[in-house]
Amino acid sequence: MNNLKTNYNLSKNSWFGLGGKADKFFTPDDENELTNYIKKNTNEKYYSIGSGSNILFRDKGCKKTIIKLGKNFRKINIKNNKIICGSAVLKNQLSKFALDNEIINYEFLSCIPGTIGGGVIMNAGCFQNEFKDIVEEVKGFNKKNLKFVRYKKNEIKFSYRKTDLPDDLIITEVVFQINYGTKEKIKDKIKFLKNKKEAAQPSKIKTGGSTFKNPDPKIKAWELIQKSGCDRIKFGKAKFSKMHCNFIENQGNSSLDIEKLIYFTIDEVKKKFNIVLEPEIKIIGEK
Repeated sequence: MNNLKTNYNLSKNSWFGLGGKADKFFTPDDENELTNYIKKNTNEKYYSIGSGSNILFRDKGCKKTIIKLGKNFRKINIKNNKIICGSAVLKNQLSKFALDNEIINYEFLSCIPGTIGGGVIMNAGCFQNEFKDIVEEVKGFNKKNLKFVRYKKNEIKFSYRKTDLPDDLIITEVVFQINYGTKEKIKDKIKFLKNKKEAAQPSKIKTGGSTFKNPDPKIKAWELIQKSGCDRIKFGKAKFSKMHCNFIENQGNSSLDIEKLIYFTIDEVKKKFNIVLEPEIKIIGEK
């Protein structure tokens, strides 16, 4: 099977550029390949990833089979006045598709890295917009009961950076709503949001995006990091960015340094403010 690799180097699939090897790395091209493999290998444990924008793979690699959806999960169409989008489509690709078709409310996606599937699962958002504002329906394959399922928007509980979609679900397709506007206004909004992001967040560094979720709409994670003094802490070559201290910058080759910085910060913030920071970055692999 061409799309099953063994002893696969995971560092190519994380924005941090770190990580050991996966025992198995599977990139199914379509739903049949995905379901056939899982049905034949029910004894394996699976972890589904997107573009790796908010993932830290541990140095010792991963025993679970990593699934990264392939080419037929990267299609976008309009059908019955809805956008039908594969879950492996990048968020900025959907934003561009919406612009090309004069569809509004997708401008914020031009500022968020990663795939649509990951965006839905964590209800990703920025600048007062979230996935819950645009999603109509989610389709996925349940690894546990080996069935395809569909969830209407009102069957999903969306909250800040999370949903109640089951852990066993591999999202394969998302249906989005359509509202039309004018190309010029959409273009202007994308430009405005991108400029805002560039002024506030680091780019061109090896990072995993926001390290921690904001504990509360009024309490920002970066302020707690700064006030606890963790913004000046280094573990090896892992440190918080000077531009925005909720972004960890990797200049080394050890996932462990980043993990140590994450947990050190959680401890310090808990000690000083009695607030427990929750990582937005997913840490995957063997301890």
